[in-house]
Amino acid sequence: MQRSWVMTILVGSALLAQTPPPVPVPVPVQTPAPETKPAMAPAEAPVPPRTAVTGTPPATEPEAKAFDQLRPTKRKLAYTLYRAALSAHELGYYRSHPRVMEVRDALEALVQARLDIPEKASAALPAAEAYLARLRANHGLYDAEGKKLLFEGTWKELQTAARAAAKTGPKGLEPRLLKLKGLLFDPKVDAMAPSWAEPEASKGRRAKVPKGPKEPVGFATQKAITALWVKRAQAWIENTPQEVEIKGAKKLRRLPNPMQTKALDDLVTWLAKDDLDLLRDPGFGWLDLRRLGAVPGAALLSRAADIAASRPPEGPLGSLVLLPILEPVLGESKFGKDGEKRKVLVEVKQAAPAANLGEQALAIEKLGRSREFDAK
Repeated sequence: MQRSWVMTILVGSALLAQTPPPVPVPVPVQTPAPETKPAMAPAEAPVPPRTAVTGTPPATEPEAKAFDQLRPTKRKLAYTLYRAALSAHELGYYRSHPRVMEVRDALEALVQARLDIPEKASAALPAAEAYLARLRANHGLYDAEGKKLLFEGTWKELQTAARAAAKTGPKGLEPRLLKLKGLLFDPKVDAMAPSWAEPEASKGRRAKVPKGPKEPVGFATQKAITALWVKRAQAWIENTPQEVEIKGAKKLRRLPNPMQTKALDDLVTWLAKDDLDLLRDPGFGWLDLRRLGAVPGAALLSRAADIAASRPPEGPLGSLVLLPILEPVLGESKFGKDGEKRKVLVEVKQAAPAANLGEQALAIEKLGRSREFDAK
């Protein structure tokens, strides 16, 4: 309940381009608010009532009510930013190790083949699930101290499970895992996270041209998906009253919020960088849900200036939290081509979070790597 209220306040604040902090801080109510006439009450996104002690909504408040009271444009902006943040989180994995996605995808395929693996051959499954949980919690193959994550089972157990799965389930798991054996089990293989820095040129007449790192396979595709969701968010920038000069007279007009416009433009420009330049950029460290917190879309918008200016995150990492789910509702466009009408975003609803971090991780991975709206 409290997370939903905090999300609403942060999203509303971010969408009004007031540059909200990435970590929401509830403010206790000290004194009663001054009386306001009904005619003066805000017409949109009213703040839910709070208790005097905790500043949180009463327990009887419907969880999604405050989000539903936002204007449709704000809900659509919140949704597209939410999808951009999930996609950015997926993009952030690649910086950990060029083969991190190979590891994750192979172990996920093995775990998902559980029903095809007899009990006597399933000894590796708990270890595979534990490794995946640590990989997601650390956003890569190394922990906070830079120590490589090692598979806690044995290669024989993993091989046995892969072979058993191939009899009635997915094929090819064993050769996929064999290519990753050293990375999973040997502490000497890639003991430290790879450096994306350009290698220094050797000196001397016979100096060889050093080979620089190569961008990970799939990085460019994921970068394009992230950029797509940021561009989609640009379509829902809120119009705000702004003073303009018309024929020498100053007048108020409702125009796209300039701060939101600049923030999203900055993100689009930053994502257009060369792949290796992006991987080396200190601002890349923000592409992590542990940094973006409980309202990742709003936090991504508020941190756009830091990302574009290549300012690295400061302070300790947070931990992954359960996020409220934003669900799109699609409808037919009024315009079509050759009698065929395209689907457009007409509404966004807020649903309860996933039951646990494991289920949420699977949803994030699916949404983060997709260009589709994934409407119900």
